[in-house]
Amino acid sequence: MDNTSQILLNISNGEKSGIISFNEDKSRITYHCNRDYSANFKNPEEKVRASYFSELVLTYQYPKNRIDIEIVVPRRTPEDRADIVVYSDDECKDPYLIVECKKEGVTDAEFKQAIEQAFGNANSLRAKYAAVIAGNTKTAFDVSGFKPNEREKNVIADIPIRYGKAPLYKYIKGDKIKDLKVVSREDLISALEKCHDTVWQGGKLAPTTAFDEVSKLLFCKMKDEKDGTRRNEPYRFQIGTHETAYEVAKRIDEIYQEAKKQDEEVFKEDIRLEPKVIYSVVEHLQGLALNKTDLDTKGVAFEKFMVDYFKGKMGQFFTPRPIIDFAVKLLAPKHTDLVIDPSCGSGGFLLASLDVVRHKAIADYGAEEGHDIWHTFAKKNLYGIEINDQIARICKMNMIIHDDGHTNIISADSLDFFKNIKKTHKGFKENHFDLLLANPPFGAIVKKVEKEEKYLDQYKLGEDRQNQKTEILFIERCIDFLKEGTGRMGLVLPDGILTNSSLSYVRELLLERCQILAIVSLPQFAFTHFGAGVKSSLVFARKKLPNEATLDYPIFMAMADRIGYDATGREDFNELIELNNEFEVFRKDTSVYKPSEKFQGNVFITKRSDLKNRFDVYFYKPAFIEIDKLFQGLAFKTIAEISLKVSSGATPKAKGEAYVEEGQGGVPFIRSGDINFDDKIDFNSVLYIKEDVHQNQLKSSQLQKGDLLIAIVGATIGQVAVYTDDRIANINQALALVRLDKSKANPQYVKLYFLTHLGQAELDRLKRPVARANINLDEIRSIRIVLPPLEKQMEFIAIWEKALNEKTELERKANQILNEAKDQIEKRILR
Repeated sequence: MDNTSQILLNISNGEKSGIISFNEDKSRITYHCNRDYSANFKNPEEKVRASYFSELVLTYQYPKNRIDIEIVVPRRTPEDRADIVVYSDDECKDPYLIVECKKEGVTDAEFKQAIEQAFGNANSLRAKYAAVIAGNTKTAFDVSGFKPNEREKNVIADIPIRYGKAPLYKYIKGDKIKDLKVVSREDLISALEKCHDTVWQGGKLAPTTAFDEVSKLLFCKMKDEKDGTRRNEPYRFQIGTHETAYEVAKRIDEIYQEAKKQDEEVFKEDIRLEPKVIYSVVEHLQGLALNKTDLDTKGVAFEKFMVDYFKGKMGQFFTPRPIIDFAVKLLAPKHTDLVIDPSCGSGGFLLASLDVVRHKAIADYGAEEGHDIWHTFAKKNLYGIEINDQIARICKMNMIIHDDGHTNIISADSLDFFKNIKKTHKGFKENHFDLLLANPPFGAIVKKVEKEEKYLDQYKLGEDRQNQKTEILFIERCIDFLKEGTGRMGLVLPDGILTNSSLSYVRELLLERCQILAIVSLPQFAFTHFGAGVKSSLVFARKKLPNEATLDYPIFMAMADRIGYDATGREDFNELIELNNEFEVFRKDTSVYKPSEKFQGNVFITKRSDLKNRFDVYFYKPAFIEIDKLFQGLAFKTIAEISLKVSSGATPKAKGEAYVEEGQGGVPFIRSGDINFDDKIDFNSVLYIKEDVHQNQLKSSQLQKGDLLIAIVGATIGQVAVYTDDRIANINQALALVRLDKSKANPQYVKLYFLTHLGQAELDRLKRPVARANINLDEIRSIRIVLPPLEKQMEFIAIWEKALNEKTELERKANQILNEAKDQIEKRILR
């Protein structure tokens, strides 16, 4: 549909009919009414006035010569002006309707203030009617014949058409003129925001409760449009002439109670709002045709509303739409697939799957037959589990907004025993689903003592453990849900699962039960703006048959840098769209695929047989693979094979009490920023710890002369030095201590080795590309060192020392030349 808002559409119609006009840059508008009146069109209120003025003439049929703008109101102090006045006579002496205009999005308090302003003007001018317009929120009043303070019983459904009678109801189902109109994305977003602000009442209700109540009223609105009102009858979700808030709320509740009987799972509790609040929400929504508005518009509007709300008021984590779309399109759901998200949240993955199926069904079968296909898919093939009951209801509401599909959304614990999940809904079975997409919850711990007996033991990744992380158990549960041999999944996983040596058993289970299809690394900021800062990747896999022997196979790996938004959440280029196309080329013929030139270095293929103890994409970059090839022709040893000890330091438990000032008998406490390649440590700048802390708490990290130090955390990661001082010292956790077997390796040679391209590449490869890069001690032990005989090592050291001496001498000479130049300049200045 045309996404132009109703306000802009009205203005466009007014301009075409000649009742309003603009200057060249549209900064000023002229109303051609009883007189030509010009105003600043950059003012947001002016757009609302221009829109309603156009409606008054074109829709309500009031003669433009009986309308005036900015009329001074007598007997008002300070001086006030009415935004629009409609007169009942050609001489414009008898005011009929007073209109007060406010910009879109004003608060309820501001709207009420505008009502008082309109009444003051109407009473002063002795007009019969008054109307307050704030964007798409409109309220009209019959001013005459009621007490001056009445603000409820004198509300009318709409102003009369050309001096006639006020209608009993404004919106009639099926009427060509009075039926509801489709709305733009912006209008719908604005209406949803106003509804939430009305219900939330500035914090009077908890955010979750407020969202719940808005969802209930949206549900009533859509129910009324769909099957709650008969054709040629007035919609029930609107405010009628002279109706009180109680009467409106009672009718809305009747709709809700009817809907509850049909589907008790959507909303179990009654509407818990005061009649006045319900009345205000109806004011915001009554003129919008939600069911007629196309799904893409509704989907984007409701999603934006949820993202802002979840992140801003609920603090809930939210999967960004570009990432959802990429994952869904990569797996390419068909209308025959059973799709599940076992941690569905608001339903993003499920609705994106519905979008793919809907567009393809319409393209392949036409609008009518396609509608039946995707509608059946929505009702019967989409399944979701959400542990939070309120969010599960939000998910159902989201599905209803998208024209149903909420039937198979349940509130349950996805990690519970299958028998318990099936008690809630028998459709959630093992080995049952074609596709699974999920962003499992990160960071929570499942404790054995807090759960039913054998809860953890039902998982291979949980058996014989006292606790386990939810994201680890979710991996196994996701595999359980999939059909054997054909079921495929796409998971958002924290990079720790792909890289940490302590979690290698998780990766082993994934390889044992699945064929890895693709791994896509997301940038560090991917989830930061949406509530989480964990570096993550997308992992796609196919569930194998029991005892399936898979031959070596290719794995699509990609590093995505630009994903549709930047670190602040602002829109940016989205290369994920092109990555989808790239994967499709790979999928069609994996044997001949070569990355396109655009993705050289960021997209590559890794064989299953080449997977080592890490799954992160960065580890398999082509540049690192080339280094692997170099090592194949070299004689090398690992750090573990040539060292007596590999350890790291720690931060003293006593914190501030563990430290002393220099000169107070303390032990130097060396940190990663204190070391450099020339082995010189400035002992005037290091911290000092107490002797007893050095001897007891930090016994394992005591330094000896000749120890190799490697920075393993933070900005200086990869820096290497040899401790050459005679004094005792200790290190913090950002440094690795490597005590080499000097009968095999000279510490100075090993340090020099790390200066080479080969050595730096080894360290670079081990860095985890996260906000605070790090290398663990097992990885330090695994580093390969090309190790010639000790005599050769000494030769290399001598070459390096000679070069250093020459560098020092050259620097001395350079400094001498500069000093001589300065002296000459100074002498000439003083002449």
